[in-house]
Amino acid sequence: MPRFLEFQHARLVSEPPTGEAWLHEIKFDGYRLQLRVERGEAAVFTRNGHDWTHKLPELAEDAAELGQDCILDGELCFLDPAGKPTFSGLRAAIGGGRTAPLVFFAFDILWRGDTDLRSFALKDRKALLTEALADAPGPRLRAVEPLPQSGPALLEAACRMELEGIVSKRRDSRYTAGRGDTWVKSKCRLAQEFVIGGWTQEPGRHFKGLLVGVHEAGGLRYVGSLERGFSRTPDLLERLRPLAAPKTPFARQSPRKTPEVHWVEPRLVAQAEFQEWTASGAIRHATFLGLRDDKDPGAVVRERPAETPL
Repeated sequence: MPRFLEFQHARLVSEPPTGEAWLHEIKFDGYRLQLRVERGEAAVFTRNGHDWTHKLPELAEDAAELGQDCILDGELCFLDPAGKPTFSGLRAAIGGGRTAPLVFFAFDILWRGDTDLRSFALKDRKALLTEALADAPGPRLRAVEPLPQSGPALLEAACRMELEGIVSKRRDSRYTAGRGDTWVKSKCRLAQEFVIGGWTQEPGRHFKGLLVGVHEAGGLRYVGSLERGFSRTPDLLERLRPLAAPKTPFARQSPRKTPEVHWVEPRLVAQAEFQEWTASGAIRHATFLGLRDDKDPGAVVRERPAETPL
């Protein structure tokens, strides 16, 4: 069994697909992880292949009790009192070492025993996933079941519940690394990752905001600032100050240097929600949701909705 398998990712679309060829699931707001169990020992990996087993000991302990070799794909979430995943709660739990309440929602199984399942149809992998987690030792490991509603109806329901959105997957699709057209995501609100290139703070005053960008041809492009939501990450300045840089990391559209602007090396990724993209390619009314330690800054680009596949 391989140590780590490359993830399949969903492509953003403006509206979900329809028809019997598609399964639809809730899109969970958390950290994408791969759970690997072999000979009674479990390991947890991020999307970049970093080993997070030491950060999530309770999850690894439960997975080790599954009693079978397997590789699971899923999302790690923190659930608020209403049972809704919250990214800020997840960040706080991991940052504070309070990971026992976190839940791993497994939505795919890539390997079981000696068998590579990636060539199996999704509907068959789903059945094997349900079977593999039937005797999970508690609620920390949960299998994600497709929901019976159509894509548009499920997206409407998800938005009413203030969830992130839905993911639609072709029933007969293989598991293929990368971003294709057999998995697509539809969002209730505009949200994505941004590379942090600096922060603003007037001398002797409170923290004001983050300066963020996305990669495109020609380098890192400045797209705007995040100016609210910082109470979710009280150690944010402690993370930023060691990365202080003498000049702007933005190759395009960089803001002008003033006494309140502090540049940093572009090593941190912020998750944010925002109202819209302007015609000039900037974000408006953006809120910081937390840092993404599981994301590679070099892979952060503007997400653009693709044409909805048939």
